[in-house]
Amino acid sequence: MAQFLTPETFEFFAKFLLAGYIVIIVRSRFILGVRPKPTELVVEAIILSLINQLVFSAVSAFIPDQQLAQVDDQVLLFAEVLFLPTLMGLLLGWNLSRGWNNAFLRRLSMPIVHPVQRAHDFAFGNHRSPALVIVSYEDGTVIRGYFGESSLAASDPSRSDIFLERLYVEDESGQWAEIQPGRSGLISLNGVRSIEFLDEIGENNG
Repeated sequence: MAQFLTPETFEFFAKFLLAGYIVIIVRSRFILGVRPKPTELVVEAIILSLINQLVFSAVSAFIPDQQLAQVDDQVLLFAEVLFLPTLMGLLLGWNLSRGWNNAFLRRLSMPIVHPVQRAHDFAFGNHRSPALVIVSYEDGTVIRGYFGESSLAASDPSRSDIFLERLYVEDESGQWAEIQPGRSGLISLNGVRSIEFLDEIGENNG
């Protein structure tokens, strides 16, 4: 075990593995999705670490050797495995969350990959505006509620459920009315057929 804790091996793993992990961790703050398998995570970390190495080498090429020689080696290592990967993660995460590359990819006739792996995560993502929702089940059950800032949608492959901060019923005229006394609800999505989002909230809908 002590062989893996030497300064030489630490620097190697920091440059070619840790840097990629930092990019992934920072990027994940901007997007939702199912966590990849450990093997896939390691491969992605190595690839991102290599990209980080290329970017660091390109940036270093524009700095005169005399100025680089004056910088402490520990500072350079810190910039290479912490600062630059953090910056890359921020840029990648922000870009994926905004979908800025979509138009460019369409022009090249290339497939557009969403930063999430499940439609559930995309529907309840970071940019979901407050809305009324209609949850319909295969057995005909219908639940109406309000998904707002105090609501939550679980992102778990083994268990999907949502917490609605207000529940409603529909009267004979088709108008929504808040259940009295007012209540919220934890809704299981087992057997769900569809979830509809009503972005426009009318005056008569609570």
